[in-house]
Amino acid sequence: MLEDLFGMPSGYVMDFSNASFASFVEPWIGVDPYDRYQGSKAAVLRQIWAKEPSEVVAQLNLDLLDHWRFIARRDEKTPTAYEQDVIDTATAIFQSASIPALSADDVAFLNKDLGTLNLDALPSELTAGQVIADRMGEIDRALDADAPLAVIFLVGSTVEGLLSEVAMGHRNEFLRSPAAPMLKGKTKPLDQWSLSELIAIARACGVLSEDVAKHADQVRNFRNYIHPRQQLKEALQDPGCSRGLNPPVSRSDLVM
Repeated sequence: MLEDLFGMPSGYVMDFSNASFASFVEPWIGVDPYDRYQGSKAAVLRQIWAKEPSEVVAQLNLDLLDHWRFIARRDEKTPTAYEQDVIDTATAIFQSASIPALSADDVAFLNKDLGTLNLDALPSELTAGQVIADRMGEIDRALDADAPLAVIFLVGSTVEGLLSEVAMGHRNEFLRSPAAPMLKGKTKPLDQWSLSELIAIARACGVLSEDVAKHADQVRNFRNYIHPRQQLKEALQDPGCSRGLNPPVSRSDLVM
């Protein structure tokens, strides 16, 4: 149904150019889609549907449906009965799928006391130690101020900084990983890796356990709320008690 609506049998996706399609998709999957997938825009979108996390796919599809509506309004086009049925059906499905449910394992992880972050335990090559320490203090202050969105943004950037420094300290191991991201047929320069790529390779190299990597990915997904339009779309009016931030968490849980 979505392929029909988006005009994908031709290899295209609505009115997107390759560049505009990449810009539209990248905030959701955390990387330029053409760095991860090959083929036409339609082929890349099919691979995203098949391989990315379900809640990410759901939110991306909701955005694509919004884009279809925008084009229709711009071109003064009234949806056919079939098109309207596709829009209504798909919107209902993806709105329900876009809210990730907390499993018993999720709750158990969030209730763990992981202790404090010991910067001395990080590689001696760490160059941003003071920056990380400053952000840790700001995370504490944001928690005390009951500012959960600010905490999420700070935690995401702190995790990215930590993993980037760890990757730099273990450059050869990270660059030689079979899962290392590629760019134009070559391993992508380490200083250009996205947070999603750092998490994936850190997991593959054993730096992050599966549960920490999973929740680091969730922090990365929540960082999309830095875009006000995304918060409005998901009706995230009270981030402290809705949309997945409801369970009680401690500082150590958030820092991982």
